[in-house]
Amino acid sequence: MKINAVNGTNQPAFQKVNQKYLKWAEKDYKLMKNIGTEWYESLRDDVTLFKDISKQDGVDTMNAARKYVTEGSMKAFNHVMDCIKRA
Repeated sequence: MKINAVNGTNQPAFQKVNQKYLKWAEKDYKLMKNIGTEWYESLRDDVTLFKDISKQDGVDTMNAARKYVTEGSMKAFNHVMDCIKRA
């Protein structure tokens, strides 16, 4: 996976990011300076329950949205990421 510098940090370049969820994360960040819990629940459910999004696309979407997560919310972010990876 290719690494690109984003905001002074190295993040992977993504191939299959779900644009609906990325735009939602951007909107949440503009309003709350973080991603809302509804975002996590909805993405997790779309990957694990409904299978509307593939596991890899879910992981890529989570990684792309990581820049919108505060340090205090990283534990929740990692928990949802683990759930998606195990799907």
